[in-house]
Amino acid sequence: MRLTQILNRQHIGFMFKKHWVVQGKRVPLDTGIEAELREKGIPIEDALEFVKEKPQQHERLKIVGFYDPPLPLDENHPEYKERPCYTISTNNVLLEGLSQAQVLTKTVIAEDRLPQKIEELASRETPKEIHVGVKKAILSANVFDCEQKKLPKIKDPVRPAYNFPRILGITDRRKNIILTNKLLQLIEKTSNTDTPKGRYVINDAESKAVFEKNNELFQFLEVSHILVTSKKPLKHDVSEKDIPFVHIPDLYPVRHTVTMNPVHFYSEDSKYPIRPSVSVKHPHTTWLHYNHTEVANLFETPVTNEQLLGRSLTHAFGVATAYAKQLHGDNVQDLPEPVYINCIQTDGQKYHFGVLELNTLNLDGTEGTKNVWYCKNNVTLYDSSRYFNGMPVLENYNPEVYGYINAFYNC
Repeated sequence: MRLTQILNRQHIGFMFKKHWVVQGKRVPLDTGIEAELREKGIPIEDALEFVKEKPQQHERLKIVGFYDPPLPLDENHPEYKERPCYTISTNNVLLEGLSQAQVLTKTVIAEDRLPQKIEELASRETPKEIHVGVKKAILSANVFDCEQKKLPKIKDPVRPAYNFPRILGITDRRKNIILTNKLLQLIEKTSNTDTPKGRYVINDAESKAVFEKNNELFQFLEVSHILVTSKKPLKHDVSEKDIPFVHIPDLYPVRHTVTMNPVHFYSEDSKYPIRPSVSVKHPHTTWLHYNHTEVANLFETPVTNEQLLGRSLTHAFGVATAYAKQLHGDNVQDLPEPVYINCIQTDGQKYHFGVLELNTLNLDGTEGTKNVWYCKNNVTLYDSSRYFNGMPVLENYNPEVYGYINAFYNC
């Protein structure tokens, strides 16, 4: 209905508007009170003058909770060093992958070989009920979770400019977290009662290892997505007889510092995430997640399998070195006894298992005492986990993977 003058007369909003106009133009009446107060000597102050804010000098208060402004990154910064420190973090990979990691850590490799105790534990039969639980954990992580976030854009090499519709789903980070936590929970429930009592499970444990090699300074900034610690140091009975080691290669003409970022703002102290006073502090197994959306090459090229294997070695070396320096001091070279640590890297589908035997932090050259890396790589847990014709489907489940994970926890 069109708003006309006649309709407006009956409108309640019109009445209020007119009433407001009348009341807003009211003039205060002189009641004579002011004159009577002056006759009695009572002082009178103008209300408009009274409410005027008088300029005051306030003291600056330091409010608790605000951060101090960051210091400029120049030569006056307290952590500035003229000597560069070559740095690699959890989300970076080395250009030459495993071979470059061998040179950096002075490590020989026993391919497709794990300590005998782990192989024996992994070969034991597992009840069918446990494998049913593992399958449910895989489906929970890949199919049943309710997270809906934008997944990476789909690219077609033939049509690089074509924009596919964005897909919502479960991110790779969440898939890895859910699957790893459920597997650990399942292993703890089925393990011997005394074993979980002597273990701590820590999420996102940060380690920092600083060391020298050929008069150059290096630091590994590692994050264990799950770090399992124990009351006693991990021990492995390994015999080096009849093991075909992959010896340290020659990278010439490539330098061993390639794709490592030289920084001038750093601290030369190594850092292990657990204080020495804690009884359950010894590193046992470190879990490293490979999230496709986070781990990248410096030159934005796709991450190769060799680079992933090198990432496992540098990660295990970083955590073990930080622990060894806390145990024996920052200037330790050849360790009094080896430090062992288990390492599992996974993208939720493929698993890389490794055991590092850290013997020395004297990493100059290729002669003398060396570190040893036992590994079994590219073990697939399943081929596909998805909805097919409206039904959740898990294809080609491999029970061998759970056997190795259980062996790493209980060894």
